Amino acid sequence: MALQDITTLPPEEKNRKTGIDAVGAVPWGTHLCCFYDTKQDLIDILVPYFKAGLENNESCIWVTSKTPDVKEAEKAMRKAVPDFAQYLERGQIEIIPHTDWYLKDGVFNQQRVLSAWIDKLNRALATGYDGMRVTGNTSWLEKRDWEKFTDYEEEVNNVIGKYRMLAICTYSLGSCGASEILDVASKHQSALIKQAGDWVLTRSSERKQAEESQGMNSPAQSREQGPLTPLQKRFIKSGLEGFNDKEVVELLLSLYPCGRQSQIRKRVSKAFKNVRELLSASPQELRQAGLPPRAITYIRLMHDIPAQVLREKIFERSVYASSQEIFDYLYYSMRDLKKEVFKVIYLNKRDQIIDVVDLFEGTLDIIPIRPREIVDSAIKHNASFLIFVHNHPSGDPAPSRTDKQLTRDLVFIGNVLQIRVLDHIIIGENRYFSFADEGLIQKYEDDFLNIKIRRI
Repeated sequence: MALQDITTLPPEEKNRKTGIDAVGAVPWGTHLCCFYDTKQDLIDILVPYFKAGLENNESCIWVTSKTPDVKEAEKAMRKAVPDFAQYLERGQIEIIPHTDWYLKDGVFNQQRVLSAWIDKLNRALATGYDGMRVTGNTSWLEKRDWEKFTDYEEEVNNVIGKYRMLAICTYSLGSCGASEILDVASKHQSALIKQAGDWVLTRSSERKQAEESQGMNSPAQSREQGPLTPLQKRFIKSGLEGFNDKEVVELLLSLYPCGRQSQIRKRVSKAFKNVRELLSASPQELRQAGLPPRAITYIRLMHDIPAQVLREKIFERSVYASSQEIFDYLYYSMRDLKKEVFKVIYLNKRDQIIDVVDLFEGTLDIIPIRPREIVDSAIKHNASFLIFVHNHPSGDPAPSRTDKQLTRDLVFIGNVLQIRVLDHIIIGENRYFSFADEGLIQKYEDDFLNIKIRRI
């Protein structure tokens, strides 16, 4: 079978089963991206995807990265497909390491990779397969190659969109910031991401526009083109000034692309007292309130975007300046936590923030701290300075006797290891306590020095 433009295919030959419940059947030429957290997430998506391809007379190519590697991918497929060995032996599926596909001779060459995909497709069609489905993992990608690779993804989108091919490009969330996620999503027709334990498919804005231009608008999309509601007009004119909580919730949900705003608004009003409670609710609490997965995703996104903006703002600062700066950054994300969470902020020798990590989680009023883990993590991050932050769910940031003793111990340990503790900040309701601002960090430094002198 020669290479054939899918625009000439009859409708009944275009749609293919993906094997993925959140996606369903899609036409040839579909190019998806998938953002995943764990190796198991990746396997859960790709194994049924390739199983469906094998069962539907398609050639399959899985380009792996470090995890899962070729052996792990093959093991997962053997477990899901009883006669996998036969598919592998006759060449219907290939599992290829990224070094052999993307990085021949150690270099990523966009044109070479694109040509290789087309060559594989030609061979598959000539062999008698209906078409080809592929995946490629990007965890090998270095930052310096990011722009080059996203250009390649855009070209892949143009190429795959015309032929008997399906593709899922997989990206680790641990390797992508907010800007990278948006960049990747814009280069694909749709994106798969796990929200509240469920896989959710979202279409890119370009895909939506293409469907709208072909008269494929859903009722929700049609509403997007309609007139603004009175609340929306008020918000555009003067922001949230004068809005009560009920009106803010109504405004928020009026922007949710679903035909069930009224039903969802009733559930929200019954379960949550105000906007803050709604936005700070966990996915489990939102599910218990009866909200569907897409509504949960929407509400969590509304909560997490400001936190992400604050995070990027603090990381853009050239140096750490004050406890107020740390409070401004972390208050939004920590104020409504129902358990104590202990964060460590790692700084380099130029007082620049390297990373912020949640190291321990406790109960309402106590948190188990293991100094050894703090030391190990500081060394792992190659940190020169540390700032500790934890919250008091009661709202009162005043340090307990345990808080003071812990901070003193950590200052002592830091002095021994020559990793200085700059501050320990306790976050309460609209206020905070800083051990440095209150002079306690310096006091503990002096205590350590006095003990050291007495021992000489």
